[in-house]
Amino acid sequence: MKRNILFVDDEPNILQGLRRMLRPMREKWDMHFAASGAEALEIMSRVPMDAVVSDMRMPGMDGPELLRRVMRDYPDAVRFALSGYSDQQLVGRSIAPTHQYLTKPCDEKKLIQSLEEAMNARAFISNKAVLEKIASIEHLPVLPKAYVRISDELAKGDPSPKAVGEIVAEDAGLTANILKLVNSAYFGLSRAIATPQQAVIVLGINVIRSVILSLHVFKSFETSEEQSFSLSKLWSHCLRTASIARVIAQAEGLAKVEADNAYIAALLHDVGKLLLNARCKSECQDIYREVRENNRLVAEVEAEVLGLTHAQVGAYLLGLWGLPSTVVNAVAFHHSETPEPGGLSPAGVAYFANMLDHDIFIFNAHYARPQLSAERLAAIGGPDMIARWRDAVVALDISEEGA
Repeated sequence: MKRNILFVDDEPNILQGLRRMLRPMREKWDMHFAASGAEALEIMSRVPMDAVVSDMRMPGMDGPELLRRVMRDYPDAVRFALSGYSDQQLVGRSIAPTHQYLTKPCDEKKLIQSLEEAMNARAFISNKAVLEKIASIEHLPVLPKAYVRISDELAKGDPSPKAVGEIVAEDAGLTANILKLVNSAYFGLSRAIATPQQAVIVLGINVIRSVILSLHVFKSFETSEEQSFSLSKLWSHCLRTASIARVIAQAEGLAKVEADNAYIAALLHDVGKLLLNARCKSECQDIYREVRENNRLVAEVEAEVLGLTHAQVGAYLLGLWGLPSTVVNAVAFHHSETPEPGGLSPAGVAYFANMLDHDIFIFNAHYARPQLSAERLAAIGGPDMIARWRDAVVALDISEEGA
């Protein structure tokens, strides 16, 4: 079935350019074009849209207002902001209702890939009712401004660590949190890091960006209502899992891109728990009550109650935000017992890192401890590999960090 995509821009030349540029996608997409926000909403009232791509500066109803209306009335549509202006106020207003922000002119391949991957992410959520609940959350973690600006810097093709460090340094609280984290045992660095610029150089831009995202996501829940679980324990678990993923990736000599993706996936692997708790609170209370009283696995009970798991929900959000498909799939299948083909991948690293954290550290005494898949063990050559990784993790001594 073809996907319906709506492009909105008040400049006719821009719409014509998009028509020409995206002509090769006519077999996969039914493309619709609107010259104003009002026209866009009128079209959407007649045709269900899979995605909306809107310019920011338009007379009457501007892009941020249009996307906010789309989020309210058509929450499961993927929402993109496309603009050639660097007006920070407009960007700031558009962040909340926008899944991804792309600069204009946008590279054809980048636009197509971003739309396809974001729309594919919806396939992780089979429960329509849960999808609509999650997609309509306005104050759920939205992409923080620093993350968006760093992504903009990355899009230049030759990102500057100095520029990225300066973006981080503009937020004193973010700087303090990143330096505290980078200098903790989680990263196992041999020297102290004193500035955001140094952190970017040592860890890499993509890792820093994922740390910003994770800090922001967890911070957004600190003042929310009573949780079904301990946020501090979950944060510590995610940090330790990411650290273990780094240990495994280094031990197995993964290339930097793969090692970074494994770290990012491990750091964000449980983000779906936050989303479910925010929007399916009563169901989550029932889920965690069952988990604690009968010593069961969280994902197992989630599947029974909701028809999906936090892994799928987390992958959905990260896919909408445009994280690499490698990361999205690793999050989606971090409980899967079936190994992926082709040796140890970021998905495999995230799986084993999560398992090792549950094995070495007591996340919650009332939760059942997941068991290693025999298939996955066989795929890496047996338990000797796990024992070697376990020794390296224990030597890192991260047990008390972040608690």
